[in-house]
Amino acid sequence: MESKYLILIRLLGNCKKVMGFSSLVFEKQSASINEIVSFLEKSALESKANFSLDNHLLVVNGVDSSLLDTNESLVQNGDTVTVVPIVHGG
Repeated sequence: MESKYLILIRLLGNCKKVMGFSSLVFEKQSASINEIVSFLEKSALESKANFSLDNHLLVVNGVDSSLLDTNESLVQNGDTVTVVPIVHGG
């Protein structure tokens, strides 16, 4: 039976390459940014990926999550969270 509650998590750049997939579905009606980070970290461990969110931005429906009120801000059913690598040059 399919869940009717879905939050799409898209992975871009090296995140997609390291994790081995381009998207995940978090089957919850709503979740905080912290819950999504925990879900991503668990998914990385399960896929045995050497991945850290330290150098990535989480973008919720096109808005940088750091601009939202807190890490407890809720992402809702049907929202899209995109994990974007922060690329530094030098």
